[in-house]
Amino acid sequence: MTIRVPDLAVDGRNWKTYRKNLLQVAAEEKLARLYDGTDMRPVDETSNEVKAWRRRNAIAKQYIAATIPDALCMHVLHLKTTHELFQYLSNLFEMK
Repeated sequence: MTIRVPDLAVDGRNWKTYRKNLLQVAAEEKLARLYDGTDMRPVDETSNEVKAWRRRNAIAKQYIAATIPDALCMHVLHLKTTHELFQYLSNLFEMK
């Protein structure tokens, strides 16, 4: 069964569904640890691990970028990691 990540509403009214589905997709794709911050960028900048991490991080960030409103995207472009991006959205919408 394929899980669909709904577009996040501008006001975050569907945050709980969005969050649940996004994390399920991330788990299926073995990217969940990027969202919770436990898959951290390797320290050795020259290693192949860094390249692999960058690729995973880019994919995970794209899952979010493709499903949030453009206006919100402008506020998060500067964030470097999936965890930072997901934490920003959580802080913004968790209480709604």
